[in-house]
Amino acid sequence: MGLIAGLMTAAELAGREWQSPPRTTALGALLSHITGDAEAESFQPMNVNFGLFPPLHEVKKKARKSAYTDRAKADMADWKSAAAI
Repeated sequence: MGLIAGLMTAAELAGREWQSPPRTTALGALLSHITGDAEAESFQPMNVNFGLFPPLHEVKKKARKSAYTDRAKADMADWKSAAAI
């Protein structure tokens, strides 16, 4: 999350609009959990896990982790090129 904080600060100082990483990536899923999905009264810090990612219902359980990873890699590459990181 320190990386995200640094990127957000750099974007603000450069006058650029901040674009969050996609929720389908580890950084995006964790950021989403911290900033929106968690209830303040019951918030518990959490490490990244596949339970934070948007579900892939059409993928069989055995192939799910690989599918989450493949989707995250593709979405992260798109985010990085769009954000010029």
